[in-house]
Amino acid sequence: TRRSSDLFEGIAHTGMRVRLSAFTDAPAVVYFYPGDRDPGSIAEARDFRDGWLRFEGRIGMVIGVSPDDRVSHKDFATGEQLPFLLVSDTNGAIARAFGVPMENGVPKRVTFVVGKDMKVIKAFTDVVPQGHAAQIREALSGGG
Repeated sequence: TRRSSDLFEGIAHTGMRVRLSAFTDAPAVVYFYPGDRDPGSIAEARDFRDGWLRFEGRIGMVIGVSPDDRVSHKDFATGEQLPFLLVSDTNGAIARAFGVPMENGVPKRVTFVVGKDMKVIKAFTDVVPQGHAAQIREALSGGG
């Protein structure tokens, strides 16, 4: 298992400074997506939102990361009533730290489950937005 970057730090749509190492009570989900206005990204965010309560304490936090700025993230999170954090990665530093492939200057859709020890437990590289939250729940339950 790869060690995730302890340097993961960014500003969330709420204005809060986010450090991945602050979420060590339970595994964290860090998902990279192309942008707030991308139809697949909207579907994926809704999937996480709708599946939020079914994580039942198995996940400490979900953090969405894209190149969009904080204003765009705030509009997106508010409009979609997202109960989790969106972090701006305008210069691609967070994506690079996780080794996320880029396509046309934006990160590909990749999700990481990061354990309490800051190591990547599971990486999802072929993400299909619909049903992705259930896929993560299944992986955390020991299946897949």
